[in-house]
Amino acid sequence: MTIAERYNQEATRLLPHMADSLHVDPDITCAGEIDEIVFRRSELLGGMAIAILALIERDRAGEGA
Repeated sequence: MTIAERYNQEATRLLPHMADSLHVDPDITCAGEIDEIVFRRSELLGGMAIAILALIERDRAGEGA
């Protein structure tokens, strides 16, 4: 699963009413690219994207511990 697929999944789970605005191409493999794309839509959405990516990273780090 790519970072973008995981990001889209988490965005839908956490913010179903905003999932369309937060959605990115599922083939993206770089968190920085996700942030740039969503931030260009709006600063508010970009902040949400950063928080979602941080949750994904936290979960991923916990899996390896």
